[in-house]
Amino acid sequence: MNAAGLVGFGLVFWLVAWLVSLLLTAAAVALAPRGPAVARRAAFLAAVLPPLLAGLVVMILLVESRLGEDHCAAHDHHAHLCLVHGLDWLDRGWVVGVVAMATVLAAARGGGLVRTVKRGGHLVAQLQRTSVQQGEWRLVESTRAFCFVAGPWRPRIYVSSAARAALPDDEWEAMLAHERGHLAHRDLLHRLVVESALVFAAPFTRGVVLDRWDVATERLRDADAAERSTPEVVASALVSMARASFDVRAVGLAGFSTSTRAVLAKRVTSLLSHAPRGERQARTVGRVAALGAASLIALALALAEPLHHVLETLLG
Repeated sequence: MNAAGLVGFGLVFWLVAWLVSLLLTAAAVALAPRGPAVARRAAFLAAVLPPLLAGLVVMILLVESRLGEDHCAAHDHHAHLCLVHGLDWLDRGWVVGVVAMATVLAAARGGGLVRTVKRGGHLVAQLQRTSVQQGEWRLVESTRAFCFVAGPWRPRIYVSSAARAALPDDEWEAMLAHERGHLAHRDLLHRLVVESALVFAAPFTRGVVLDRWDVATERLRDADAAERSTPEVVASALVSMARASFDVRAVGLAGFSTSTRAVLAKRVTSLLSHAPRGERQARTVGRVAALGAASLIALALALAEPLHHVLETLLG
């Protein structure tokens, strides 16, 4: 057994992960107009399924290389997906380059995520020290208007005194209902899962998937708030907070913001047009994705030996 043999399996992992990532990101973009529930589900699947499927395929190939028929000596014209006879992968410069590039990219993304989580933790601790409990939310004395949920592990609602003063009672209740939705659905924890999975995303897809998940989540919480008040009141609250210079950029993973003007306009338009959430279609998307993933893994299991040899021949 030699560690060099892992290079071949690493190549398969990254190629499968990136191919699935590209396909599911395209699907997420195409499905986004069908409603925020559909967009959120599609974005979640585009983040989580690529590394999961790639990992399972590699596990199947590893088991096949250990338990299947050893044909390495008979087929010496290509590199082998084998932990014993896998040294030849090191002679393929493009293979080493692809695996190294993908690994460095994932490490950079992972490192950035860890730093963001740490920074968010420090900011949440600071908010906790400088805020005062007011029932279900905490008041922060500040001339800067903000209202957000912070802390993925023990999330709380933080509201600035400027934000509370800027909103009439009906808009305040609507904004509070929006933030309660984030708490009830553990959105910050789910976002952490999404961003962790996107460490393995194909180049240029990470931001696309994350943006769609964020916007869809905000639209769903807007809809939650509208059910407890009216769409018009929620839309008015969003505009009021935007005018009060609402911004939570510094919180990173710990909070949500009203985002850009274009996104704010989309959220307001969605509310006032009573756009459907797409819950039924989201469930259909989930079932189709689960069936597709299960079928792919079942096929890989059933055809493990020919798949193993085909990949060796094509890549090695």
